[in-house]
Amino acid sequence: MQNIVTAYEVIRIINFKPLFVKDHFQRLKNSVVYIDSKIIVNEEDFLNQITKLVQQNKIENGNIKVLFEINVDTGDVKMTYMQIPHHYPTDDDYRNGIETVTYKFVRDNPHSKIWNQSLREITDNLIADKKVFEVLYINANNCLTEGSRSNLFFINGNDLISAPSSDILLGITRKFIIETAKLCGLNLVEREIKLNEITSFDCAFISGTSPKILPIRSIDGTKFNVSNSFLRKLMNDFDKLIEANINSYNSSIR
Repeated sequence: MQNIVTAYEVIRIINFKPLFVKDHFQRLKNSVVYIDSKIIVNEEDFLNQITKLVQQNKIENGNIKVLFEINVDTGDVKMTYMQIPHHYPTDDDYRNGIETVTYKFVRDNPHSKIWNQSLREITDNLIADKKVFEVLYINANNCLTEGSRSNLFFINGNDLISAPSSDILLGITRKFIIETAKLCGLNLVEREIKLNEITSFDCAFISGTSPKILPIRSIDGTKFNVSNSFLRKLMNDFDKLIEANINSYNSSIR
């Protein structure tokens, strides 16, 4: 039986252009090196393949997935670039927030984006059974860490609160949200977030490639304010940053 480990990235296409694409490349490269340090990931090939896929399939808006399937015994690599179905939040989701539930899980290596089919099936089933938008992970200490497809933040006063960087996948969207938050007057605080303390926070949201910044209405039934002024300003300013990133992207197939 082949021992295959898959590193992957999901990239959002807006107006035929990939969002935050160079950051996605760097994270993919890091994930591949974690699996096999001898494998070289070429940035020019990566960008060209994405451009070809977008042009050939006329992808104006949507998501694409890049897969690096690595045979850890032989070092063989199969690379796949493909368009995938996407599910973006509705206007109602952004306006009124989303429902979430928790699930105990800890990543073996949080900083590498490695496909886990069994975990995806578990979280998909939870989302369907509980009729929620996202599943949030809690660790052995009953601390919230991240979502199954997203990063997790809370706002309390002018503090933007996140689980420690060492415990979570460092999302591309998360990176730019933190930069935007500083300009909004929010101070990043990375610390453990006990599940039993979340009632003291002003609001909560998830972030990711598809949701961008999406307010949380409830976690396991605990309600949050989705109209917090810092949250709404952050959402507005982040949308402007996305627009600027897309407008500045320039590529050609070589």
